[in-house]
Amino acid sequence: MNNTLLSLNTGRFLLAFTCVATALATAARAQTDATVAMAVPDQHEAVRLDNYVVSASRTPQDLRYTPSSVSVITPAELAASQITDLRSALAAEPGVGIVNTGATGGPSSVFIRGANSYQTLFVVDGVRMNDRSAAYQNFLGDADLGGIDRIEVLRGPQSTLYGSSAMGGVIAIDTTHGCGDARGTLSALAGSFSTVGGSASVQGGSKTLGYSGFISRVVTDNDQPNNNSKTWNFATRVEYAPSETTLVGITFRAQDGDYQQPGAVNDPYASLSLIEAKNYLGTIYGQIHFSPEVTSRLTAGWHQRDYASTSYGSTSSYRNTRDILDWQNTWAATREMEIVAGVNYERSYYTVNGQQTNDTVKAAYVSATYRPIETLTLTGGLRGDDYSSVGSAVTWRSGLSWLLAKGSKLRATYGTGFTAPGSDDRFGSGLYQIANPNLRPEKSQGWDVGFDQELFGKAYTASLTYFHNRYTNLFDWHTFAPTDPEYDATKSPYRGYTRNIGHATTGGVELALNAKFNDRFSARAAYTYLDAMNDSSAIRLTRRPRHSVDGEVRFQATDSWLIGTGLHIVADREDIDYSTYPYPQARVEDYTTVRLFTSYALHKDILIKLRVENALDEKYSEVLGYPALPRAVYGSVEWKF
Repeated sequence: MNNTLLSLNTGRFLLAFTCVATALATAARAQTDATVAMAVPDQHEAVRLDNYVVSASRTPQDLRYTPSSVSVITPAELAASQITDLRSALAAEPGVGIVNTGATGGPSSVFIRGANSYQTLFVVDGVRMNDRSAAYQNFLGDADLGGIDRIEVLRGPQSTLYGSSAMGGVIAIDTTHGCGDARGTLSALAGSFSTVGGSASVQGGSKTLGYSGFISRVVTDNDQPNNNSKTWNFATRVEYAPSETTLVGITFRAQDGDYQQPGAVNDPYASLSLIEAKNYLGTIYGQIHFSPEVTSRLTAGWHQRDYASTSYGSTSSYRNTRDILDWQNTWAATREMEIVAGVNYERSYYTVNGQQTNDTVKAAYVSATYRPIETLTLTGGLRGDDYSSVGSAVTWRSGLSWLLAKGSKLRATYGTGFTAPGSDDRFGSGLYQIANPNLRPEKSQGWDVGFDQELFGKAYTASLTYFHNRYTNLFDWHTFAPTDPEYDATKSPYRGYTRNIGHATTGGVELALNAKFNDRFSARAAYTYLDAMNDSSAIRLTRRPRHSVDGEVRFQATDSWLIGTGLHIVADREDIDYSTYPYPQARVEDYTTVRLFTSYALHKDILIKLRVENALDEKYSEVLGYPALPRAVYGSVEWKF
């Protein structure tokens, strides 16, 4: 999509392509030119789609006018940098902390602006993929970048548009939209720790049909004994436009991973765990342009997560199945105002070690974007969610974007969020977790103020944001102590329950810099300063580093040869030390990793790649007790046909 141009014309949304499929990517989410006209001063001009974001308003919005702090990550940029997995792609973004529990294939968590890992929501192909019980950690630990059209990272409380689990932010992922003549790619990978892998993809389209498909397999032993990972990833999309005003489509993504986890090296009770994790997500959608001003889209989704962990001679199993229905309507009320409104229904089924529960959520939302003058954009929204298990929650959000001058933007947002407790929190999950039916939803309030500056067109860009969030009714795990009445010496030492505690505060600064010095030389850098405190206990929140830096430099030495290097620094963080009771909080060592990469085009259709991860062989752990991988070298070859 990064080189696609969208042509706009008065009164109609025209598809200026030799095929329709890429245009469907826009038509599937956005609407008529009357809608887009709010974001484009001259609606006859051609517009580059990567200048637009969808997640911030659920319709395409020009980045120049978006009040929210949002990043667009494109597959082309990631491929050039040889970033091959989703967690590494996210770790390069300001305000986003990624914590891997050990090596490749292990659970990975996202901490956006210091929010807890379960307070980040993944929205895949337009539907919510996770909640408090249906966790994403094993999905993220195994997810590669195949079959992905684009990734958007939306920071700050987003429950007004997306409901529960969006207190920290939203990560939106779209499956590839096929376009043009049929084409495909085959790739093979080999490297350190007996790593081997391969992938295949295909896509294409006509004036009415678009299709894409992707499959990959990666196997690695990792560095420690009994720590191998084996993963399949699959993604496909088919879209059909029977007329210029109607669109129907289907997507399906699947992931199947097996992982051996030897446990924390500092845990005296550690035991080898055999983990089987499967994720399936499918959608069927239809969209109609009733008029140049009104568009309606109906999406039906199905998501199932199967997770089984065998350790200490027993197996714990979890299955989460969710049926989803989302109906969104967009109305370009006037040239100055766009209104998005919809309803959402989700039915969830949970089976935890044979114990079955269910939950239902019904939600309605409305959001408006108003531009009284060309340089000023105002947004506001309201949402209500009702859970059959824990009651209702109302959230709201507002924002402002002001173009001070060409290339200079001041922006600000304020919003509220909530996270509903999970089924296992309320009803327990067997041996380790007992029930707590009195849990209340978490709530949050957050605001940010930012400034974006462009120089020399977009050759140099800088973005600076200050943010602040406050959380109440926080979920907290309480492990039974020997003095607790519920303590049972014959059962697991980790036995306990989820409870509500007081409140926490996070705040900090995000800085992003991008520079394209010329056609061959470019660089980027991101820095995050974060203060994250549990105000109830006056101690820092764990796994949130105070300082994070990520940077990269790329140089196109010749038309065929690309070289580059990347740097990642994490400093001043704390974690739980499970080596001694009562599991105190401890400072974790800082670390710096360097990556080197190069690629060479042997032919216009054949590309060879080489990369070195952790080139300085840094010894560190992202989670205390789970060593990260040492220096590793990987090579791959790609054939496009």
